[in-house]
Amino acid sequence: MKKFRKPRCPHCGEKVGLANTWALKTRGEYLCPKCGGISNIVLDRLLSLFAFLAILVSGIFFTLGFIQLLPLDIWLILLVLLPFLLFYLMSVFLVRLKKPAARRRPSPAARRPSGRDSSRTGRQTGGAHRRR
Repeated sequence: MKKFRKPRCPHCGEKVGLANTWALKTRGEYLCPKCGGISNIVLDRLLSLFAFLAILVSGIFFTLGFIQLLPLDIWLILLVLLPFLLFYLMSVFLVRLKKPAARRRPSPAARRPSGRDSSRTGRQTGGAHRRR
């Protein structure tokens, strides 16, 4: 059960609240209000398995109601919706915050232009053609 937990800031360890975590799922980055650290938001791989299981179980309940093995009433509709409700409630605990990967700077030799600058010579480059 170590997978089901509130997300924590990887910089300071501050736990993120459930309501904030719910909103985080659609964003790309998280800015910690305590330490100011920026974190990437990653969804756990287990989330796709739970999504598949919710669809499968709801499909089974729907099929049983469609071929009339279960009575078609409000309880069947709630039974079909129950796996999706459980999925949404569990998805809050499967959001992770990770430190962003450090960007590598190119070496000074790689940053220098490898030839003459086209703006000094007056030539056009990059496929631009003159009309005649």
